[in-house]
Formats: sequence, C-alpha cells, structure tokens
Amino acid sequence: MTILESNIFITGNLEGLDFSRKNISLWIHSLVTVEESINELISGKELNLSFVSRAEIQDLNRRFLNKDKPTNVLSFPSSVEDSSQNLLGDIAICPDIIKSESLEQGKPELDHLIHLIIHSVLHLVGYDHQDKKSEMDMEAIEIKVLKKLGIANPY
Repeated sequence: MTILESNIFITGNLEGLDFSRKNISLWIHSLVTVEESINELISGKELNLSFVSRAEIQDLNRRFLNKDKPTNVLSFPSSVEDSSQNLLGDIAICPDIIKSESLEQGKPELDHLIHLIIHSVLHLVGYDHQDKKSEMDMEAIEIKVLKKLGIANPY
C-alpha cells in the first residue's frame, strides 16, 4: 500500500496544469515499485500539495531556507509530531515557474511537474543532494521512475 488517492490534498491555483489526485497516487506508486524501501515510509501517510504564486513561493523560500528568490518547488517533511499523525509532509509548487521552465527546457509541462513531485517526495522521505553521492543516488531513482512513466531523463 502506498499513499492512497484519498490521502492526497491539493490546494491553490493549478493554473491549467491538468492532473488529478489519482495521477499523483499512480506516480508515487511508480516510485515505490522502483525503490521498494520507500513504501514503508509513505504507506498510509497524507501528502499536502499547495500550488502557489511566485510571490508566495519566494516568501516560503526566504522564511524557511533563507533564499530570497522564487523557486519551482519546496518540500517540507513532517515533524515527529506530524509523522505520528500520518502526515508525510507538504510540497509547495509554483505552476508559473513550472510552465516557464518547461518552455525554456523544451519539455512538456506535465513531465516537468511529475519529475518535481517525484523529486519532492524523495526529499520528504529523507533523500537529499547535499553531496555528490547522495545527489547521484537520488537522480538515479528519479531517472528510473520517470523512465517507467515514459518520461525522458531530465538530467
């Protein structure tokens, strides 16, 4: 069992990005089939996705990461207290930046969004890219999941 469709909460303005909770559940299931150890970490947990403006994501980035600039996505793993209440974490996504990056990089918006959601879920379960080895490990998982979903290597 992975995160169920009913455990995914979406808020904000998707600005025309076309997907559903069911899609996200399927993408996360693909992640679990590639990296089975993740299933135990996310099974039965709730996931909050908030779609926010450039100004909102810049404010979050400044407040929580001390970076005063907009970004495409931010991940906020649950605290110990939240974890005991079955919350995996929160993901803030800026559709405007997703769209502009997709155009700049010549890739479909949905493919870019899927990659960033997979990337964010990996952050929520403890993966990072603070050093070369952890970065390579994380990217390898992302590439395998995206391939399974029919999406080209984003790196």
